[in-house]
Amino acid sequence: MAGSFACKSNAGVAPQEQLLGTMAGNRRLSIGLPAEHNGGEKRFPLTPEGVALLTKEGYRVFVESGAGEGIKYSDLHYTEAGAQATTASEVFRCDVVLKITPLNEQEAAMIRPGVFLLTLLQPQYQSASVVRILMQMKVTAVAIDLITDERGRYLFADILDEIDGRAAIVLASELLSNRSGGKGVLLGGIPGVASSEVLIIGGGLAGRAAARAALVRVFDNDFYRLKATQMEVTPSIFTSNMHPHVLENAMRSADVVIGTEVPEGGRLGVSYIEMMKRGALLFDLCMDKGGCFETSSCSEAPCNKVYEQCGVLHYCLSSVGSAVARTASMALSNLLVPVLIDLNDPAMLYGHIKSDERLRNAVYLFGGKLIYKELSIRLGLPYYDMALFMSMF
Repeated sequence: MAGSFACKSNAGVAPQEQLLGTMAGNRRLSIGLPAEHNGGEKRFPLTPEGVALLTKEGYRVFVESGAGEGIKYSDLHYTEAGAQATTASEVFRCDVVLKITPLNEQEAAMIRPGVFLLTLLQPQYQSASVVRILMQMKVTAVAIDLITDERGRYLFADILDEIDGRAAIVLASELLSNRSGGKGVLLGGIPGVASSEVLIIGGGLAGRAAARAALVRVFDNDFYRLKATQMEVTPSIFTSNMHPHVLENAMRSADVVIGTEVPEGGRLGVSYIEMMKRGALLFDLCMDKGGCFETSSCSEAPCNKVYEQCGVLHYCLSSVGSAVARTASMALSNLLVPVLIDLNDPAMLYGHIKSDERLRNAVYLFGGKLIYKELSIRLGLPYYDMALFMSMF
């Protein structure tokens, strides 16, 4: 570390520590895999197969005992792949820590200074008190869902959205059955019997993935996304801009409503939910962004909530993809392993951020400085310009 200066957005120029690149060494990264203790989160960042690829390259992998149980992998599966099963405190002292959800206060208290942390951004679940701890420990944190490829696509976010969309249809089909206390209708219908109606808010990847799995109506204000939905699913699919009267009629007849993104005008009001059929299902896939519907119960920590309001069953979980956690974890592991192999030497982590724009744009804490403006506004914490740090080393 060496003295220099950085400019904070709301306080002008102030003396700050400078993060300098260092020469490459011979030691491979140590990678920590803590367990998930938040809500119903069962996804896990690395499978034993992913761990085996890393340990073969010389990386040291430490997994918290029992951490893989959510995806039905035991400690033995991970140790046979070359990892070491250990305590949470040791896991949080590795060079790189991988976790799905943001840290809580107990986890942040265990982290060592200078750790390179990879999580989902999930701004709804970011705590100001936790971020302050990470700032004090000079942690560098990367939101894996903001990492892009060379074409600017959000690889992690896209695959998780697709899994969430498909999983929502699978869960809706189960919840509509008599066995789950539903109305006893078959989501896809049969010849001579009308199919259940599924309404999707948002024509992004999650919406299109859900649309491919059921006969649906898709609402979005983006013409090109509606066109993409028709091309990817079927030209006969019903698509519409979010005209209030058209949307109201669709809400009244829908058996299942899936919110895949928050509309531009804000969350859909309770009046829309009140006009739905009794016993209908509502899925909110935007819980980590504050929710798509006003009746969605969004806490500030990952949660697992299924409840009834206005006669409509609300399925509001932090991660619908946790219902198919093993599939999601395999997808995450496949994407994370190349990223970790690229990081290579622990002495060159900061240099790698400077040289790789795709990774740099996903950083939200850099050496303890908050550089993600939306998060700084939400948490009321100082914001720093990443470009200034990049010019210092």
